[in-house]
Amino acid sequence: EKICKQNIHEPQPVKKPAVYLYPLEKMNVSVKLEVNGKLTVTDPPYNTGWNVNATPEGLIDNKYDYLFYEADLNKIELPEEGWVVEYKELLKWFDEYLPQLGLNSKEKEQFKEYWLKNLKKTNYYEIKLLDNKFLEENMKLIISPEPQTLIRLNFHFKPVFEKREIKEPLITKTERIGFTVVEWGGINAGDIKILP
Repeated sequence: EKICKQNIHEPQPVKKPAVYLYPLEKMNVSVKLEVNGKLTVTDPPYNTGWNVNATPEGLIDNKYDYLFYEADLNKIELPEEGWVVEYKELLKWFDEYLPQLGLNSKEKEQFKEYWLKNLKKTNYYEIKLLDNKFLEENMKLIISPEPQTLIRLNFHFKPVFEKREIKEPLITKTERIGFTVVEWGGINAGDIKILP
C-alpha cells in the first residue's frame, strides 16, 4: 500500500521564509500570514500584518530586500517526490535547480548564503518541496493588491546517511508576469529534536 504523504506532528520550525515583492510600480503592499502554528520571528515587526512600500526592483521600505519570518508549524506533509543530494554537491545542486524552480540570481545567492551555513555536514540530504496546497493550508500568504505571479519554494531538508533513489518531481518554471511575489524558506529536519 503506497502512502502518499508523510505526516509529522511535532512542531516544525520553518526557517527564514523570505518574501520578495516586485510590483510593476512603486506602491504600498499589504502582506498577511495565516500560519497553522505560531510566528516566532518577524522582520520588519509584523504586528497585525506588514504594510510596506515596495519598488519594482524589490526594495521594501527603502531598506529591506525581503520580508522575513519564522514559524512553528503544527504539522507537516511531505510529498513522495524529491531529490537525494550528496552534501558536497549541495552548492552545485542549488546553482542548477534554484533557477529552474524560479529564483533569480539575487534570490538564489541569498538562499545559498543562508542554507549552506545552516545545513550541517552529513553524507546526503533528502530535499523535498512543500506543495502549494500544504502552503495554502498551513502558511497562507494574503497579499493585497493580489500578485499576478506567486513563486513559493519551501524545502524540507533531511540528513540521510546513504543515497537512495526517490522519484524526482517534474519541474515547471514559473514565468514572472506582472506583480510578482517570490518566497523561499525551509525546514531543517537535522535541527529538530524530537522528544521521546
